[in-house]
Parts: sequence; structure tokens; C-alpha cells
Amino acid sequence: MQDQSAARRPAALGLALAACLALAEPAPAQPVPGRAPDPVPLPAPSAGLPNPLGEAGLRGSANPAVTARAASAGERRREPPRRPSRPPARAVVRAVTQVPSEDLRVRPIVQVPVTGVPDPVAAVPLLRRRIDPTDPYAPLGVEVGSITFFPAFQQSVGYDTNPDRAFVPKASAVLRSEGELRLQSDWSAHALSGELRGAYNTYPDNRTANRPDGDGALRLRLDAARDTRIEIEGRYLVTTQRVGSPDLNALSLRERPIVAAYGGTVGVVQDFNRLQVSLRGLVDRQSFDDAVRTDGTVIPQGDRNANTYGLRLRTGYEIRPGLTPFVDALVDTRVHDFAVDFNGYRRDSDGLTLRAGSTFELSRILTGEVSGGWLRRTYADRRLRDVTGPVLDGALIWAATPLTTVRLGASTGVVETVVVGASGILTQAALLEVTHDLRRNLRLTLLGSVFTNDYQGVRIQEDGYAAGIKIDYRLNRWLGLRASYTHENLRSTATRSSYDSDTFLFGVRVNP
Repeated sequence: MQDQSAARRPAALGLALAACLALAEPAPAQPVPGRAPDPVPLPAPSAGLPNPLGEAGLRGSANPAVTARAASAGERRREPPRRPSRPPARAVVRAVTQVPSEDLRVRPIVQVPVTGVPDPVAAVPLLRRRIDPTDPYAPLGVEVGSITFFPAFQQSVGYDTNPDRAFVPKASAVLRSEGELRLQSDWSAHALSGELRGAYNTYPDNRTANRPDGDGALRLRLDAARDTRIEIEGRYLVTTQRVGSPDLNALSLRERPIVAAYGGTVGVVQDFNRLQVSLRGLVDRQSFDDAVRTDGTVIPQGDRNANTYGLRLRTGYEIRPGLTPFVDALVDTRVHDFAVDFNGYRRDSDGLTLRAGSTFELSRILTGEVSGGWLRRTYADRRLRDVTGPVLDGALIWAATPLTTVRLGASTGVVETVVVGASGILTQAALLEVTHDLRRNLRLTLLGSVFTNDYQGVRIQEDGYAAGIKIDYRLNRWLGLRASYTHENLRSTATRSSYDSDTFLFGVRVNP
């Protein structure tokens, strides 16, 4: 028993000594979550003595003997870093604060709305070419709001062999001042367009031949609904009477009397699928200034002033895109300021014009309209015979080549007259214009026209033609030079009414 107790004492003493040593050793620092553990300081080597263990032995070695010697020398073994035990994040750690902007250049434009309220979320602006991209000399125009104006001014000098367009010519130099204004709207719905022109010719060597001229029209389209449009047009024309006109019957005048015509049209166009029906009402006014002879005698012309009221109905059916045949009917009445003219005739009249034709738009190569039919005009005075005859109207534009354009035009109408015994003048005219671009800034234009004036009821007929050439040289978008030559010829059965003339002009054109 005593031997067993003595044997257990040394074992108990060893366990107690081991427990005391374990309690005396400091516990290793616990790592803080999210923070790297502090580095374990290494003992500084003795000055001048190399470390017998080497750098590898201080940082931990796989050799147990080296590790035991380092521990017996008082060195502390470095603990390996512990892995973080934090669970992975499941929510958004950092909110998105910047969103890259979309590049509009890579966003396709599918369709731009043309009616109704635009889409408020559409960020792509409406891009339209305001100038011809293939013409580096085209004028840029002046933008005022959503309307672009294209003004132009031209001053020309030249020579005219017959400014009066009289049987006996009196040549003179000529100064021509001309102004033009073209406008075009840029609206998503509706449209406004127009062309206005005015000019004045001054003849220093023949003052009595000085005269103005001009013409123009303004057109407004209102899109009332998808298939309904309201069309409004205003127009004007300013010209002068020539000295040898049968209506004046004067050999010389102090100045050429002015003739002014102006009016307007209001209409409604309705589409029924491929069927299109339009109804338009028109009002026109024509006025004549009194003529004054060189001796002071006045030739009154107030009896020629008249108003025209008309109604036009057109029905067309689109066979295929770009080809729409139509039938057209126009009824009108003319009412003069004086019921009886100065020769005792009642010249109020009623007219009816029936036409059939078609509009063309063939691949942008041939566009326009051609129609033919018959007209009839009856007069209040039984002594004036009715005016009847065929009608041919049209306007075509043919893009023969990318550099050549051909324009064709034709018109038929009845013009008022005060010649004794004549009821009216049946006028027929045709026009041809060929434009060719020799270079981008050099354009050549050839002009030609023929016309016939048949005085109904008397033996007076006038046949004439005009031919000319025009060259435009554009220095830049706003400045150009223009030279032109025109020959006019008229042969009339009336006494001393025929004439010939040649006009040469050279000028400078400015497009602001």
C-alpha cells in the first residue's frame, strides 16, 4: 500500500506542474472579424552574431528539432492567419449611383409621328435635312421659328430692242430690280409653303416703257383628321398692257396701264380608302388701270373690272401608288362692276369646264398632272356668241438624268376683252424648260413657249412664241451671277399689233 502511494505522488506532482505552466502561458489574441491579425514580433538578433536558425527557422520550420530549439531559446511560434468565418453577403452591398447615358447615335429611329401629340418619352430629336445634301451651293435660308424663309435679290443691267412691245420699236438700256421670297414650314402636322416674286423694269432711254411685274401664291394645309384636309390658297398677279393691244387701240401711251389679279381658294379634301373627293370654292378679282395717251386723253377701263366666283369638284381613284386618275368639274360666274360696258355690251357670263386626267409620281422620275376636256362660256348679252373649245392643262416634271430636268406645262382659258363684237379670248399656251447642270455651280437653262389668242366673234388672232437661254454661275451659297437672252415674237391679224423684241440681261443674285 505504501509503495503504491509513493508511486502515485510523482505522477500527481507532474500533472500539477504541467497545469501551472499552462496557466502561466498567455493566451493567443483572438482575431477581430474583418480585421487582419496583428503580426507576431520576432526577437532581434544579437549584434554581430548571425542567427543560427536562419530566416526560415524564425518564420516556422517543418523540422521539429529546429522548432523545439527555437521554443527553448524563448522564441514564440507564429500562428497561421485564420480564415474569416463571416457568412457571404446576400443583399446589395453598394447602391448604383451612376447610370451610363444612352448614345443617341446607336438608337434607331423607326418612325416619327406626323399627327397627334408626340411621344413624351421619345428622346431622339426630329432630324430633317433643310438643304439638298448633294448641292453644296444651295441657299441655307433664314429660320424664324419653325418656318424657313429663302429670300433672294437680283439686280440686272442690259439692253432691250423693244421695251414697249410695239409695232414700231424704240430700243433702250434696261435696269431690272427683282426680289423673291420662298418659304416652307417644318411642322409635324399641317404645312405652309409659298413663292412670292416682284420686279420693276426701268428704261432710261424710254421712260414710258417702265413697268412692274410679279406673281406669287401662298398655300396652307390643315390636317383636320387622318383622312380629312383643309386646303387654303392665296394668289396674285401683276402685269401691264402693251401699247399695241387690240383692247387699247392706242399708238402711244404715257405709261403702260397696270393689270392686277388676285384671289383665293378654300377647299376640303376627303379620302375614302383609295377614293379621294375634293370640293373647292374660289374667288378672284381682276382690275385694270385707266390708260393715258401722250396727248393727255384718258382711256377708261373700269368696265373691265370683274369678280369671278366658282366651285370645283374633283373625284379621283388611286389605282396604284403614284397613279390617280380623276374627273374634274368647274362651274363659275363672272360679274363686272358695270352691268353694261362703255360699248353697250353686257359682259357678265357663266362657265362650265369638264376635264378628265391623272396625276403621276413614277419613282420620282416623272411627277405632275395632265388633263383634257371641254369648256363652254355663255354671256348675258345675246349679241355675244358662246365660247367653246377643247381644254388641255398640265404640268409635268421629268428627271431625265441626275443632272438634267425637263418641265412641261400647258394651259387653256378664256380671257375677258372689250373689243366690239368679241365675246372673249380663247387662250392656249404651252411651255418647255430644260435645265442642265454643267458643273455643281454652273447651270444652263433653255426656255421655250408658244401661245395662241383667238378673239371669239371677230377676225383677230394672235400667234406668238418666246425662246431664251439662261446661265447661272454660283460663287457660293449666297452670291451668284446670271446672264440671259430672250427673243419674243408675236404675229397678229390686228393692225399694227405685231412685234419682235430681244432682251439681254446680266446681273448679280444674292441669297441671304
